[in-house]
Formats: sequence, structure tokens, C-alpha cells
Amino acid sequence: MEMANDARRGLLVALLVALALGLAAETASAQWQIESKDGKASLKFGFLIQPQMEMLETADQSATSTNLYVRRFRILFGGNVTEKWSFFFETDSPNIGKANPVTGAKEAGDVFIQDAYVTYNHSAAVKVDVGMIMLPHSRNGTQSAATLLAVDYGGYTFLDSGPAGERVGRDYGVQLRGYPARQKLEYRLAVSPGVRGVNAKNPLQVSARGVYYPWGAETGFFYGGTFQGTKKQAGIGGGFAVQDDATILSADAFFETPTVNKTQGLTLQFNWMKYDGGTFLPLLPEQQAWLMEAAYHLANHKLSPFIQYAVRNFESASTPDQTSLQVGVAWWMAGHQRNLKFSIGRQRIDGQDSRTQALLQLQLFYF
Repeated sequence: MEMANDARRGLLVALLVALALGLAAETASAQWQIESKDGKASLKFGFLIQPQMEMLETADQSATSTNLYVRRFRILFGGNVTEKWSFFFETDSPNIGKANPVTGAKEAGDVFIQDAYVTYNHSAAVKVDVGMIMLPHSRNGTQSAATLLAVDYGGYTFLDSGPAGERVGRDYGVQLRGYPARQKLEYRLAVSPGVRGVNAKNPLQVSARGVYYPWGAETGFFYGGTFQGTKKQAGIGGGFAVQDDATILSADAFFETPTVNKTQGLTLQFNWMKYDGGTFLPLLPEQQAWLMEAAYHLANHKLSPFIQYAVRNFESASTPDQTSLQVGVAWWMAGHQRNLKFSIGRQRIDGQDSRTQALLQLQLFYF
């Protein structure tokens, strides 16, 4: 009982600190950008920081793990070299200060390159991205971490990353991307190394994705997780990835629309993925992952109650299935530039007791 009271007090203190930080932060009015005299070349700077508190019941439910840490800290660079050539580079240092559940040691916060690519923009229908890119395996997995609806991605969105040697869905390669048919359609076709093997003689991984947009495409490299109900947007997509006999299949849908004379809004997202590592990736057993997100935006799009539900089902009956449920609320103080999110939910592995998890995250994003 005393432990539960301490946990509640800790959560209250973290909430008050986050509120104070959010209210104290001022909305920036201009971009940090350098331009050439003719305006054709530019260099833009930015950052993303997500201080976070996590409270999670231990597996034996005898205690509560509590962490105050920085979920993400990123430095962003982007811009144009010419009218046809643009670039984007981004560092990341995730989970700074989070304790290792086994040793208790806090994460030191190594800095590495998260994204690094250049884009040749031939036309709306033909773009080429080259470098370290986010592979087009699903909509949720190709969203920007700065624009997510819930506190984080779905828990089972990047199941292939470890076995395939990727970095949170990213790999080196080249991608052909475009928005034909008056930007009602989108295609992405990427070739990446995947697992190279001895003498790097394994076949390359090929990933492809297509989307239909009834009201016009999202033409940025990253998808948005939500527009806080301010935009009418919908997309129905699907794709695949293959390397040797390892495959990924996906299908997804996104819908957002303003409501009540544009003072409120609704966001819905659905993602399905089927993984099968075959003999090539034995650490990726055959399984399916489902993700469902929904939010209703109130108070002129400033407040959004949301729900995120994720399921992981293995084909083998001997491997227990998993589920994750989070219910929360987002306060969009300044959209994605400055917001505060709180959620509480349950994590479950079949045959084990469910674990309660509470998350509180402040985001400051500027780019």
C-alpha cells in the first residue's frame, strides 16, 4: 500500500513538473534557417526532446518500476541544395537515463545517426531517396516520432528490426517514391541490404508499398500520426517486403476529419502486419501484429482523449500471444511543437499476470 502511494505521489510530481515546463515554454515564431541569396539553397536546424516518466509493474507484481528519463533527444538538419535536390539528417539518443531492468544501470545516452538521406525531386510522380531511410513496411512504422497520436509507436510495429539488422525500421538503401494520378495514389519501392551474411552474399531486401488517397496524398517522406483533427485526410495502403524466404505483408488505413463546424475532430488508424522469417531469419517466427488507434479532438483541437490497442499473435501454439492497451489524453499546447501526453494501460502475455503501465511525456519539437 505504501509503495502504491509513493508511486502515485511520484506520478503527481512528474505531472506538475511537466505542466510547468509546458506552460513556461513559448511558441517559436520563426524557423532556424539559413538561405542562399537566390533562395534556392537552404539549411534548416531543429530538435526533438521528449522527457518522460514511466511506471510499470514488475513481472511478479511485487513492486513498481519507476523511470524518469529522456525518451528521445534528436538534432535535425534539413534543407535544399538546389530546386531538385533536398536532404535530411537526424541524430538520436534514446532512453537517456532509463534504468536497465536487470542491472539498474542508467542508459548513458549514446548518440548515433538515425536518418540520413538525400532526395532527388524529378516531379510529383517521381522522387528518389538515397541513404539511411525508413523502410516502407507499414504506415505506423513510417510515421514521424514527432507526430504520433499516442505516447509512442505501436508495441509490435518494428518486430523485424532486430532480426533484420535494422535501426528502428531503418536501413541503408535507395527508394523510388511518387504520387501519380493527381496525387490520389502513392507508391514506394525500396532496395536495402537487410542481413548481408558471410561475404555479404545474401540477396538484397526489396520493400514495396502502395496507398490510395481519396482526398489527396501526404507527400512528405514521413507520414503524420495525427493532425489533431484539423485536416480531412484518408489513406488505404498495403505492401510487402522480401529477402530470401523471409517476408512481411502489411495492410493499413488512416482516417481523420474535422467535425462540429471544424471545432472538433476524429482520428482513426489501423495497421496489420504478418511476419515470417522463414529459414533466413529464424529469430523472426511467423506471427501477426495488429494496431488500432483512435482519438476524438476537443476544445478546438487542443485536447484529445485517445486509445491504442496492439496485439501480437504467433502461429506456433507454444509461443504465448501478447497484447498492449493504452488509454490516455493528449494536450496539444502548440500542436506537435509542444504537447503533453498521459496514458495508463495494461500489458499482457498469455499465461502471465497483466502488468499496469503509466506513461507521462512532454514533447518539444522545432523544425
